[in-house]
Amino acid sequence: MPRRLPRTVKPPFFDAAALETFVVGRGFKREVAPRLWRVVLRALREGAADDAEVWAKAAAYAVDGRQQLSKAAITLASQNTSLFGSRTETVSESSDGDTTKHLVVLADGKKIEAVAMRHNSRTTVCVSSQIGCAMGCQFCATGTMGLHGDLAASEILEQVALLTRHECSQGRPAPRNIVFMGMGEPLANYDAVSEAVEKLCDPFHFAFRRRGVTVSTVGVAPSLKKLTREHPDVRVALSLHAPTQTLRERIVPASKRWPLDELLEALDDHLSATEKRHKRSASGLMIEYVLLKGVNDRDEDADALAALLRGRNVMLNLIPYNPNVTAALHGFEAPEEATCRAFGKRVINRGLRVRLRQEFGQDVSAACGQLALDIEDVAGAAPRRA
Repeated sequence: MPRRLPRTVKPPFFDAAALETFVVGRGFKREVAPRLWRVVLRALREGAADDAEVWAKAAAYAVDGRQQLSKAAITLASQNTSLFGSRTETVSESSDGDTTKHLVVLADGKKIEAVAMRHNSRTTVCVSSQIGCAMGCQFCATGTMGLHGDLAASEILEQVALLTRHECSQGRPAPRNIVFMGMGEPLANYDAVSEAVEKLCDPFHFAFRRRGVTVSTVGVAPSLKKLTREHPDVRVALSLHAPTQTLRERIVPASKRWPLDELLEALDDHLSATEKRHKRSASGLMIEYVLLKGVNDRDEDADALAALLRGRNVMLNLIPYNPNVTAALHGFEAPEEATCRAFGKRVINRGLRVRLRQEFGQDVSAACGQLALDIEDVAGAAPRRA
């Protein structure tokens, strides 16, 4: 794993442990740290457009006795922490106005992408968990980059905060859902992703619903089992993409390390755990399946997929291939819409629940499988800590 250089001199505000250490070191009770988060996030959700306005609004909220927060604490935090070590370099808006892609520059100069998707007055933020990806999925542009480092939990949370600030400053609703479907394999950076999930769902921090957070994985089976134990209420999306081990090894090389039978065991563990906590209709797991023309979209593939998943409480999410750099590398094409619908109907008739995904942001390369940067964009600066 490439090592990454130290971040900022000031402690990152969205690093919960660093912020708590800071406030305690300045003589405040540790409870002051989550209170600072609350007023800062309130300022972001009320449209504060820059750091100065965030802190000004936060100071105004401190007048409200319910916050149990002094202006002195806010002043010290504003002067001695880094609210955003990351920054948005460019913003790309889709032509239909439903998608916004952010090119985010990290504190060490490396770059990632994050996406806000708006549908029926609901906004979902898609975050990255790594710089690049080592999984090498043959149809995914991020997989062509290789892995350039893991993100810290605070860098994941900063993506949510940055996109919240942008959305709300534009007069749009604050995000309601978070999906870990950006650059990287979330479960290959488990500790940081787990910490980010905890803070996203903590009522004293971001306060998202646990069922409003989805972690996607290509199938890191041991970490999926761990996620089930530690975050049983968080939704999971399994990137399956093939109904057999042979075909999966061809298009998802990481499956050689975590074979299909091991992955299905982890899947069943997750289904068992979630169904004990939720009604069957509300539980389950999403199966992601990118349809590649002539590769995994045939009748025999549909039949094998239905047989593989039959009896399991899953939702099959069919995703027509979004053309990207891998089209030239591997000759992939998107199936015709009629083929996608026929595939879906075939597996429905064999007992599965299916939906054909509505894609967002194809024209700004923000759709599934399209997030990627040139190596010179990723590099930015010398490699830093792992």
